[in-house]
Amino acid sequence: MNHVDMDGLYELYVLGVLESEAAVQIDEHLQDQCAYCLEHVREALQTAAAMSALAEPVNPPKVLRKRVLSSVRPAKRSSSWMFAATALAASGDGLVVFSLWSNGEMQRVREQLNAARGERDELRSAIEVLTRSDTRAVQFGRAENVPHGRVIVNRTGGLVFVASQLPALTRDKTFELWLIPAKGAPEPAGLFRPNRAGESVHISPVPVGASTAIAVSIEPRQGSSAPTTKPILVVPLA
Repeated sequence: MNHVDMDGLYELYVLGVLESEAAVQIDEHLQDQCAYCLEHVREALQTAAAMSALAEPVNPPKVLRKRVLSSVRPAKRSSSWMFAATALAASGDGLVVFSLWSNGEMQRVREQLNAARGERDELRSAIEVLTRSDTRAVQFGRAENVPHGRVIVNRTGGLVFVASQLPALTRDKTFELWLIPAKGAPEPAGLFRPNRAGESVHISPVPVGASTAIAVSIEPRQGSSAPTTKPILVVPLA
């Protein structure tokens, strides 16, 4: 298997869900200090780590932290994907437990639990997209000072949009993701807002189908049925 065949498999590799034969070949490249594979594994780890940073961190008691992490730690295979898989698992089910310690007010605890459960469900949806055999990754915006990242696409199972250096938004605005068909109007694929660092991970279950590109525009906070501004990003999928 050459590097062209490996493209799109690195995310599965760091999650530990890649078929064993393909995983062994990537392992061999890494053992040989293959620069191409090292760089792509690093990028895949950044994607996985970005998913684990969707919520503000909460410091739990040490005893509770050890108990939760021991319950979600995967079987040891390699140090790279174990870090990513542990981060994904801890950020989902772990945040549900950790949030109970963040505030004594019942209403706020309920809100935090609901948010954490929603993030956990989004992460599970992302893993489902990543583990499908026909999933591929499309990079955009290579420069560090402009919006850049990748779109992980499955034509029948949705997409994961991972971006950095997104512009700041006012409170009454949001980003909206669009699927651009070869003909016809763009189809809305979800709303999202970045964190303070301009980073965002958005999971959309909307089937990509025959869409030729995805776009991102700035819309009113409640979203729009059709773009009302010029897109800040257009990423070809062909």
